[in-house]
Amino acid sequence: MEQVIAKKYARALFNAAIENDSIEKYYSELKSISEMLKDKQIYRIITTRGIYIKQKMRLIDDILNGYDKEVINFIKLIISKHREHIFQEIFNEYEKLYLDYKGIINATLISAHPLDSKTLDAIKSRLESNFKKTVNLNPTVDESILGGLKILIGNKVIDGSIKGKLETMLKNLVSAS
Repeated sequence: MEQVIAKKYARALFNAAIENDSIEKYYSELKSISEMLKDKQIYRIITTRGIYIKQKMRLIDDILNGYDKEVINFIKLIISKHREHIFQEIFNEYEKLYLDYKGIINATLISAHPLDSKTLDAIKSRLESNFKKTVNLNPTVDESILGGLKILIGNKVIDGSIKGKLETMLKNLVSAS
């Protein structure tokens, strides 16, 4: 349910960003606010129901001084509707809309050992060619995959790891028995 609500809020702000030609600005400011909310004291004040909304609004005005008025009002709307506990989900949904609009996808590349920049560039280029989008590649090392590569893009998994192939073989052997 919260995911649906977060999508609606994100879509509303994204539509406003398009109308105001401020997609980049809103994204940047939401990212900054998301970082601010990692401060436990600020997060506690914003999310505690025992604190009056007027006090929360004053805090928002103080810490977001200089931010776009539309973004400030959006944050205040979230607070007034008691949705502040799903702010991160709202930001995540806005980020998805932003990246899709910009033609960007995030991909995590998992390998058993660090890859050189030439190999990373070749993989990135291949992914961009296949998906017809700009790829932000985040390489990570996980020795447990034994070898090969595993790529995570959204909820898609491209598993070319040795571990993945062994697990598939085991499943096939068990189901054949």
